[in-house]
Order: sequence, then structure tokens, then C-alpha cells
Amino acid sequence: MPRFSGTAAPSVAVADTIMQKNSIQNHKKKTMSLSTKSTTAIEPYPSKKLPVTVLSGFLGAGKTTLLNHLLHNKSGLKVAVIVNDMSEVNIDARLVEEAGVLSRTEEKLVELSNGCICCTLRADLMAEVQRLAAEDRFDYLLIESTGISEPIPVAQTFSYADEASGIDLSRFSYIDTMVTVVDCYNFLRDFGTDALLADRALANSDADERTIVNLLTDQVEFANVIVLNKTDIAGGKTTGLIKALLRKLNPGARFIETTFCRVDPSEILNTQAFDFETAQSAAGWQQELQAAHHTPETEEYGIGSFVFRDPRPFHPQRFWEYLRTDYPSNIIRAKGLFWLASRPQDALNFSQAGGSSRLERAGIWWCSMPFAERMHFPSFRYHQKAIEGRWHPQWGDRMNELVFIGQELDADKISAALRACQLQDTELGQLECRQPFSDPFPETL
Repeated sequence: MPRFSGTAAPSVAVADTIMQKNSIQNHKKKTMSLSTKSTTAIEPYPSKKLPVTVLSGFLGAGKTTLLNHLLHNKSGLKVAVIVNDMSEVNIDARLVEEAGVLSRTEEKLVELSNGCICCTLRADLMAEVQRLAAEDRFDYLLIESTGISEPIPVAQTFSYADEASGIDLSRFSYIDTMVTVVDCYNFLRDFGTDALLADRALANSDADERTIVNLLTDQVEFANVIVLNKTDIAGGKTTGLIKALLRKLNPGARFIETTFCRVDPSEILNTQAFDFETAQSAAGWQQELQAAHHTPETEEYGIGSFVFRDPRPFHPQRFWEYLRTDYPSNIIRAKGLFWLASRPQDALNFSQAGGSSRLERAGIWWCSMPFAERMHFPSFRYHQKAIEGRWHPQWGDRMNELVFIGQELDADKISAALRACQLQDTELGQLECRQPFSDPFPETL
């Protein structure tokens, strides 16, 4: 049974708006206070923008090993390096320094310690990147993030101006490649747990309630290059299974299999392959939802996916019991919108990765408000034709649309079980008469 968590959603949101914008954009709104114009003067522009590769990956995956390998094989590039570490003593920076791979006169190593560049040290990251770019003497910047860092906020840092500092990194630097290093030997164990980062004393604060599997998923789904490391000790079968799984989670990524992170630097440096807009919709579940019809592909290692679509509401008691006790253990990733007969106004979001699941309120359905009220929302007016084009005569724009990715999935069996959780014909009268339903879902979704 997956561990469930829930978070409060914005007080004003509309279901179709949530569908038009993805979770990355929502994350951006929650984590940044940014504008598109800088408010203060910055240092002089460099002669050219500084390309950046960001190395992400869970603790022990091999990020520092990869960094040192790239620095040993940088083919004459003058490289600046930023190494982030959560502890007060930056061990990874010491390892890079001791390797003696940076010219002390032409290159530079910057340490950002005792915090994470995706949150508490974000302002420090922006200031350091601005300073390095303004020096106008480096060909490239490599950033090694801490093992618990989320790549999305780091990439966003290079796309917008910060209102507080006035720094706009997009004017003199850009993300060239987003790399995630995967520890093939330990990945399946970590991905299958429902443990929190705090359970392993890895949280960045007392308020950090992230699960390990959700962090791993974030790191994989946003990368455009995924390095499968430790393939020698993981073995060919395990490596193949992980690659098939991750290709489902991120179909557009380039995969590199390696031991000791020995990769061709041209696969990671100056690739000009990363695009923020593309990365926003790179996750496999998003691509499944955007496809009009899913055509089953050859399922390597039994990894497959399907989309469940049916507008009828779920019976809250039956659906809750299914998620709690009967949810298939071979579902690796799931995400999408659904609605309950007990909460006809609310669009609800379900997200599951490995042993961790999250339920949250995504907004309200357009059909839950009068037409005149809908017309007050620019998002409705702009998308009105598309919204009304898929309007159901009985359910309006309400929908259940859930993507499932897993191993040896029986799509027919899972779909039948989900339909059994929905209201049956004999129960529709209870909904029409607004009679109450037993609802064990948390009230604060």
C-alpha cells in the first residue's frame, strides 16, 4: 500500500487551467517571486553567454565522479565549477580540489555549502553565476547540485529575473544540459520505498516532508541526459529494466550507460540540447495524456502504460478502499485528475511514484459555476471552444483521466477495477438528489 500525503491547493483555481498548465509551472509559482524585468543594475555583459551543465542525482549516484571525469577531459575549455553540499564542510568540493583538475590561474572552483541551491542557497547561486559570467573568461560552467536537490527550481533560476536582487541570469548565461546520474545498483531499492528523506536524516529542514521516490522521480523526469552509472555491479538485466522504466518516465531523454561515469564529454558539454519549454512536458505521463490515442509499443522488460478515461464520478468509499488496499503493486508511476461523487465541484489530483502517493485539490470544474461567472476568467474565454468541444452532456467538463506506467500491467483488469469504483446506474439518483456519500478522503485536500 503506498504512503499517502496531501497538500492544500491554491484557493482559486479552475480544472481546465490546471490541465492547460503543467505541474512544473505550478511549482514555479509556489517557489519563486520573479519577474521578467530586472530592477537593479548588474555587472557589464560578457561578450557571450556562459553555457551551463547542471549535474543532479541522488546521494552516492556518482555526480562528483562524473564531474572529475569531465574536468580531466575538458579538451582545453576554461571551466568554472560550482559544487553544492548540504553540510558545513563541502566534501565534494574537497574531492574536486584534491584531484588537481582545475588550473589555479585560469579556472575557478566555488563552494556553496550548508544549504541547497534549489531553495535556501538559490540567491547565492544567482550571485555566483552572475559574477562568474561577468568575468568573461570562462568557456563553460559546471554545477554539481546536492543529492537532495530538485532540478526544476535550479533550471528556473536561469530563466527569470529575481525581483529581490534584480539578477537576470538569462541575459548572460543559459542551461546547455540538464544531467541526472542514476545509481543502477541502488535505484530500484530507493524507488520502491515509501521512506521520507527525513527517515534517512537527509531532509534539508524540519519542514521537509519529501519522499525519496518523489525526489528521484523529479530528478529523472526533468533531465535531458540520464547517466546510468554502476552498470557493472548492477548487471545487465537490472540495468536494462531500469533503462526501460526511466525511458517510460522520460521518453525524450538521452540515456548513457557507464561505469565510474566514464562518458564522452561531448554528450554533456556544449550539446545545446536543453530547452526549458520542452522539459516542462517531457515526463512520460504528460505525453500519454497529450496523445489522442495510445498505441501500445513493444514493451521491453514488460514496462508499459495506458490511460484510463471515464467521466463518471468515483464512489468515494470504494475508490478510497481500492487505493488503500487493492492498488496494484506493479504500477510504478501514475498521475492525473479525478472527481468524487461527494465533491462534485472539486477537481482532484492523484500522483504516485513507487511506494509514495499524493492526493491534492487541483481546482474546481468549470461546470460547477454559472456560464456568466466562467466568462469572467480569461483562461476560460481563451480556451472556450476547446473546453466546450469536449463538454459531456451529463458531466460537463468533469473527467477522470489517469495515466498508469508499470511492469506487466493488465490494463483491462485495472480499468475494470476502476470502473467498479465509479458510481453505478443504480447510484446516480443519490448524486442527483444530492444525498451524502460516505467519504473517507481527507477533508483538507
